[in-house]
Amino acid sequence: MLWENLTCAEFPDAVARSKGVCVVPIGATEKHGQHLPVGTDTMVIERTAWDAAEKEEVVVFPAFGYGQLLGLQHFDGSVCLSTKLMMEFLTEICREIARSGFKKILLLNGHGGNTALLNFFCESTREEKKDYVVVTGKGWLAGLDALQATVRERGREAYELLEEDIATLESYFDQPMDSGHGCFAETLAVLGVKPELVHLDRMDSEDGRSTHRFDHISQAGMYSPYNWFGNYPNQL
Repeated sequence: MLWENLTCAEFPDAVARSKGVCVVPIGATEKHGQHLPVGTDTMVIERTAWDAAEKEEVVVFPAFGYGQLLGLQHFDGSVCLSTKLMMEFLTEICREIARSGFKKILLLNGHGGNTALLNFFCESTREEKKDYVVVTGKGWLAGLDALQATVRERGREAYELLEEDIATLESYFDQPMDSGHGCFAETLAVLGVKPELVHLDRMDSEDGRSTHRFDHISQAGMYSPYNWFGNYPNQL
């Protein structure tokens, strides 16, 4: 049920089998410390969509690997597109997906920086009458809580884990580390998708934990686009 694998003649059946649902994985291309690839968000959210489609039939559109990264041009490898271009791309892609018969489109988000943009895009689709609907949902790190529950219920049988794997997970669950960009959870995700791209020997070469310099702004109920930059200067 991958869009790019279907022939033209197979689309009507795919629409029927999926009940008109198409999922678009949306990631980003950005720095994730010195140990994870810049495509982390994209490859993880794409695999999430593929795995979900094996449980419930939906058609999965080719992943879009570019997200909202304004201000990250100083990091090598980051690809920063303008907000205008992102909005235009999403508009035209959703239009084309709907033209092929899919009237329920899920933008599956794998990058935290996309949240506001995708929420606003979904709102903007109401400006003109359409014969399809667009929703967005968070996909990044959503499985960590479920992983904890499954491991504690079924142990190593859950995911064919080794005893040392379970010990590592239990240690994290009992004493969670400070979250950061390219942190334990994201490293775990890439190890599950493309382990050959993870350089564990470089994991501690930079401190990815929050500096908490801008916590007072969010605690006061305010938002600033500089919060993340100030709190996570190394692993944006």
